[in-house]
Amino acid sequence: MVEAQHNGNAYQDVFGEGELVPLAVLRLRLAACGEGVKVYRGVRLVGADRIRVGDFSQIDEGVHVFGGGGVDLGRHVHLAFGSSISGGGCCRIGDFVGVGAGVRILTGTDLADGSGLTNPTAPAGLRSVQRDSVQIGDHAVLFTGVIVLPGVTVGEGAVVAAGSVVHRDLKPWLVHAGHPLVAVKERPRATVLRYAAELSGR
Repeated sequence: MVEAQHNGNAYQDVFGEGELVPLAVLRLRLAACGEGVKVYRGVRLVGADRIRVGDFSQIDEGVHVFGGGGVDLGRHVHLAFGSSISGGGCCRIGDFVGVGAGVRILTGTDLADGSGLTNPTAPAGLRSVQRDSVQIGDHAVLFTGVIVLPGVTVGEGAVVAAGSVVHRDLKPWLVHAGHPLVAVKERPRATVLRYAAELSGR
């Protein structure tokens, strides 16, 4: 019994709730860090001096964010576990955005058009890489496993169904699904905006 308790204590970090990175550390390392930000240990923030996180946003364990040309998270943004922002370009995520588990936001890509070599093992001068930006509007929701390609703008309040590939700009306040991605219905905005205004006014 004693041995079992000892072994249980040794693995407390496996079974317990995640630990937060202290706010003081975030403010020391990030380009900007707002009030009430929660970043759980087990994230990777590469190029942290190019990453800005707004008030009350949350980054879960297992998230990878590469600063690239600059990453700007608004207020009340949630990056769920296993999601990532990468590619070396720029990314701007508005307020009250939900980024689901395993979402991939890509801000750059290797070009396979014969103009150069691909992947980072090749010298920079011989590679063919396109860097771009991704813009995600306020109140947008990207459900589990969504892939957002470089150069895309996701409109305010837009919803993207799980597993979808966002290969073009999406109009505001529409729900998108399918392969290829199409708008399937309109998302009511009045209640969402009212609750956001109420929360912001507190």
